[in-house]
Amino acid sequence: MSVHEEWLKGLAKFRAGINSAGMEVSLPPPSMLELGLHYLEVKPGVSMKAKLPFQQRFTNPVGTFQGGFLAAGLDDVFGPLSYVTTGRTCLTLSLNMTFLKAFTEKMQFCTVEAFVLQTTKTFVFMRGEIRTPEGELLAHAESHVTILRDDQMQRKT
Repeated sequence: MSVHEEWLKGLAKFRAGINSAGMEVSLPPPSMLELGLHYLEVKPGVSMKAKLPFQQRFTNPVGTFQGGFLAAGLDDVFGPLSYVTTGRTCLTLSLNMTFLKAFTEKMQFCTVEAFVLQTTKTFVFMRGEIRTPEGELLAHAESHVTILRDDQMQRKT
């Protein structure tokens, strides 16, 4: 079984558990499915890596992958990494991106990787990188998330 298949299997177990506890979650998230992310590596507390395919429908007027969709792809790696690191649902407080080079159709895909820098009782600090298939850096980012307590979780009504 591939890392991606194992990840999806784990999401199904998590969804069943959290939905039975009165929470409603959609896993895998629609954003991950829409972007076509394919998880390559999961190291709880350390890093997570995925492959993001180039899709024409996510391009800007000059034909390169729109930066907001790249940020969404990275957020779909930051989020799961924060969960597997803490075992809790987390909420993004900040996501700061710096773009260095365009993601073009010629590249076909890029890799999106997030790294845990530090975890505290209430926060996870992470760094992310988006790279070409050859390893050239396209963009980097930092994200700070807060770890939600039970009383902060939205319950089904």
